Parts: sequence; C-alpha cells; structure tokens
Amino acid sequence: ELPNGINLFLVEDPEFPTIDVWAMVRAGSDFETADKTGLASITGTVLRTGGTQSKTGDQIDKELETLAATVETSIGQTAGNIRVSVLKEDFDKALAILADILTNPAFRDDKINLAKIMQKSMIARRNDDISSITYREFDRLMYGKDSPYARQPEYATIDAITRQDLIDFYNAYFHPNNTLMAVWGDFKSADMI
Repeated sequence: ELPNGINLFLVEDPEFPTIDVWAMVRAGSDFETADKTGLASITGTVLRTGGTQSKTGDQIDKELETLAATVETSIGQTAGNIRVSVLKEDFDKALAILADILTNPAFRDDKINLAKIMQKSMIARRNDDISSITYREFDRLMYGKDSPYARQPEYATIDAITRQDLIDFYNAYFHPNNTLMAVWGDFKSADMI
C-alpha cells in the first residue's frame, strides 16, 4: 500500500519491452440513481475523451499516437477501469498523461454530448441481439425491475445527466484509497514504486 492509499501490485517481466498498467476504482453503475441510469458509463467514457484542464482529449490522442501508447477508461457495473500500455522507454510520459487524466479531468460538454449520443444509439439497437434481450429480461426476473443489476439506460435517464453529475460522481469515487493498481512489464519494482 502506497502512502496515498493506492494498493499496488507489481509483476516484473523483462521478456517484452512494454509496461502495462491496469487500475480498478471501486465505482460503478450500482452507485448511480435510477433516474440517472447511464451516468457511470458516460463518466467512464468522458473521463478519457473529455481531456484535462490543460489538454483536450484530441490533443491527448495525438500525444499518445506519437508514443504508440494507449490510455483507456471505462466504468462498468461494479468497477471503473483504467488501462495503459506503452513501450518501456516512454512509460514516464504515459504515466504523466494518466495522472493528468485522473487528477484534472475537464469533462468537456462536446464530449459529454457525444457520449450521450453513443448511449442513445446503443439503446436504439439493444433489441437487435436476442442474447442481449435474454440477459436483460433474465436480470429483471432475478433481481426485480428496480434493482441496480436490472436497470437499463433509457432516453430519459441519459437526457437527465448533466456535466455536474459527472463531476459529482467522479469526486465521490476517484480517490487513491479507493483504487487497486497492477503494473506488469519490463521494470524494477523499486523504480516503479
């Protein structure tokens, strides 16, 4: 456990010239209210695409392209996920980008609107796949229609989500002492810590 509360797991593996990071935050759609179903997913998307106070998401994309690196964020039902993959020699740069995303998110309105459009598109297509219908209805039967495990985003719940809702959700759950982080690749543990 680091002094800031992050639980850190390290796996040294010098066989590949890359370093990968996977962090999990104890946050998810289980923690959103029924009238804002979809909030966690949109927060997870816009955390990355919305950029930071100093860079837009598009500027971060270009910077990551020059490093041949990826930084991805998402929030599912029970956890938020942050993934980084980069060549060893560029790890410090990618880690700085990750730290900026996690500590200074901007949640820009244009990216929130884009994430909402994507959610509405998924709502429009969710009956196209028979297995999706089966799982959705099974969850409703098992847990009850009001359970967080059975809720589905609807157009009204997506429209009800505001930028402040994303900020509040982020502030409630994205803390070092609410995070597990695993790092594996070509590094020495003492240097990584």
